[in-house]
Amino acid sequence: MNAQTTRPPRLPSSARYEFQKPIGSGGVGTVYRALDRRTQELVAIKVLKYRLSDNPTLHQRLALEFKAACELEHPNIVRALGFENDGEISYLVYELVEGGSLADRLEKHNRLPEDVSILIITQMAQALHYAHERQVIHRDVKPDNILLTSSGRAKLTDFGLAKDYGGEDMDLTRQATGLGTPNFMAPEQFADAKNVDARCDVYSLGATLYNLVTGMIPFAAKTTLAMLTKKETRRYAPIRSIVSSLSERTELAIRAALDPSADRRPSTCLEFFKLLTGRRRVRSDVLKTPAPLSCGRVPAENRRKTIRYPLRIGSCGILDTSVHSDGEWQEKWPLVVRDVSAEGIGVLLARRFEIGTELMVELAFEPSKPAQRLPIRVTRLQVDRAGHWIHGCTFDQPLNADQLRALVKQA
Repeated sequence: MNAQTTRPPRLPSSARYEFQKPIGSGGVGTVYRALDRRTQELVAIKVLKYRLSDNPTLHQRLALEFKAACELEHPNIVRALGFENDGEISYLVYELVEGGSLADRLEKHNRLPEDVSILIITQMAQALHYAHERQVIHRDVKPDNILLTSSGRAKLTDFGLAKDYGGEDMDLTRQATGLGTPNFMAPEQFADAKNVDARCDVYSLGATLYNLVTGMIPFAAKTTLAMLTKKETRRYAPIRSIVSSLSERTELAIRAALDPSADRRPSTCLEFFKLLTGRRRVRSDVLKTPAPLSCGRVPAENRRKTIRYPLRIGSCGILDTSVHSDGEWQEKWPLVVRDVSAEGIGVLLARRFEIGTELMVELAFEPSKPAQRLPIRVTRLQVDRAGHWIHGCTFDQPLNADQLRALVKQA
């Protein structure tokens, strides 16, 4: 080995940052806790192990990581704060996440409960959906790149392999080369990482969920070729043979995400989110309207409109921050409908909107028909689980009886 590239490099020269202890290390860099003297806040700084003269391509890739990450402002994505070079060493400044990585959690507990795993993965699905909407794909989703705050919120980090849909990755990925982590990579990523799309992140998300709920790697093998063969033939231990209590819904969602054919896989993280959180369709002859929730004392003439029906995990939709269809800037967030009445709706999502915020919700009243966009206003707010809030909202125009009945039944 070349001693020049294996010895620990010096820390970057910086008047602004006071480097403290290392908190993580990977193949190309070490992450340090540091104090930002200007703001007096603690940050995390990723320092490349190689000098600029040793490997200029890696320094370009770190710059690309900053470019991809700094354009994404999302509560489930670690914020990139700066990218600098002192002439020899490049480093990237991130917000500090104190809770450790998901890989650390797995190492400690072997596997995680299904509900905890789904809570983490749905947050990642929303983060990736947000990134994909902005034309950025991650290409290296895995437990090591998911950080957990002390409150349990999950945050995606390390966009070092990110690219946009236009193919812009600074020509650092050659045709017919694979980039990523083999255990979690989609099969198509092994052959041609340059031309993959969002479906490779869906695959990695499914592999990560398998790892969380079983404590095992889905396609473990001694060689990369043997692993790829297993991936292409979908040879992995059946999930419920490992954890018999796992729900059928979770097993089916993982199977769909791990399909070796990208064309048969869920095409978006939103679609995967819906598979993971929605109920399986049941026969129309056994559909039952759920018992209404208590609403307190309500005037008789308004009782039908205010009765709230609990849908829980039964219905999914999209929340749009623009109430105008021609808005130039908007965010779209996957959501789970908790309850619904003719006058309002309760939705669960990993994003906090203040009371009074006007939003647009897309709901499918019938599976065979397009979703309808309905303007709503946030009227109440409640913390649910780490990183999630329940938003009580009222419709601008109350649902009619047919709409309410269809929404309740199709959920």
